[in-house]
Amino acid sequence: MKKLVFIVITLLVSFVGRSQSDLGLMQAIEKALTNNYDIQLIEGNYQISKTQNSWGMAGLIPTFSLNIGNQTSLQDNTNNPATFFPGVLLSDNLQATLDMSWTIFSGFGIRINKERFDIMQSQTKGNAVVVIESTIYNVILAYYTAVVQQRKLEVMADLLAYSKKKLTYHELKSEMGISTSLDLLEFKNQVLTDSTNYLLQNLSVKNAKRNLNLLMSEDVEIDYTLTDSLKIATPQITYDELKENMLSNNTNLINQFMNYELKELEISAKKSAYYPIVTLNLGTTPSVGYFEVFGDNGFSSNTNAWSHNANINIRYDIFQGWNRKRNTQIAEIQRDLAGLEIKQLTLQLSHQLRANFELYQTRNKVQSMSSQRVDHAELLWALGKEKYDLGVINVFNLNDIKLSYQQAVLSYYDRMFEMIQTHYDLMRLTGQISQEYKISDNFDKQD
Repeated sequence: MKKLVFIVITLLVSFVGRSQSDLGLMQAIEKALTNNYDIQLIEGNYQISKTQNSWGMAGLIPTFSLNIGNQTSLQDNTNNPATFFPGVLLSDNLQATLDMSWTIFSGFGIRINKERFDIMQSQTKGNAVVVIESTIYNVILAYYTAVVQQRKLEVMADLLAYSKKKLTYHELKSEMGISTSLDLLEFKNQVLTDSTNYLLQNLSVKNAKRNLNLLMSEDVEIDYTLTDSLKIATPQITYDELKENMLSNNTNLINQFMNYELKELEISAKKSAYYPIVTLNLGTTPSVGYFEVFGDNGFSSNTNAWSHNANINIRYDIFQGWNRKRNTQIAEIQRDLAGLEIKQLTLQLSHQLRANFELYQTRNKVQSMSSQRVDHAELLWALGKEKYDLGVINVFNLNDIKLSYQQAVLSYYDRMFEMIQTHYDLMRLTGQISQEYKISDNFDKQD
């Protein structure tokens, strides 16, 4: 089976011209799909189910057995008056037996077994798709978490650089005796505060990147430059369209339907016990031998023989203590329970979809307002710095403007991440992650 990394490799853009330390989102997904241990395990399980899915395992193909034996005996008949070969008799016989056994009819059990293997293979594939979807989802969130933390670090770095610049300026003025100690002390405090914020934010960036490395099964010391921005395409779609996609493409729901089909087949399998079982057995046995009589009238000779046999056997259980009826009833109850599980899962997914859809709409609006707030805060921060340099406002007014700008930008990045997260939550619920990365289509392609 083709390595699972090729599930998405045909969709990944070419990265020619980038340095080795650069890492885009698609590269991160590729690394995770290549190295993830859960995917490797599910790949092995799928290979087992695929190998098992054959007419031979279902029982359609006859079985053949070959048995070869050699028997040598030495018999002393010198004191046996009833024997036809007085004296010492040496006998050596080589015999081969080839038998064929074929179940001609087993109450449609062979066809049922093959259908069961087909569904089990599809179900194993569905389980693999769930693991791959989960891996892609986790990598996407981990990647954007690291991007958000990096953007916040850049904000902290800019604010720290500004505080240091102003501190140096006021220290120079203080040495010249033309600066107040109030401004100097305030910028000293700002440098300390901004340095603390920078160090803590730098730690958040490292932790976010380490988490991403863990998902990609990369070494903890490897550091990448994340190249993708927080701008993602979020097409407008109605709730009805999302729900239709969910009912058609949600992988967990599809797997539950396949489980229901297995229960249906189990009923047919139990009912097949009401039918007779017809088997055909064929056999052929060639043999060659040699014997020799020792004594005064001794002689020797070669022998050979070939026998064939064939029989058809029909077995029908007339009465099994009503076990067949009970087994069928149990299978029907299990089928009905599987149907209830489908309804339960559909209801749960519908509630999750509605909640996430409304959350996405709300977060989209909040993010839009947050973006406007950042625009205003940036303008106000630029004006505040200009007014402070002109002496129109004091250092405390400037600090208030600075804190407002800092909170606005950090909040904006948080709102951006929340919108991205909800967007991919909706994609996961509606099966669009599998559709976008063509997981199912490319799963079983050969190299």
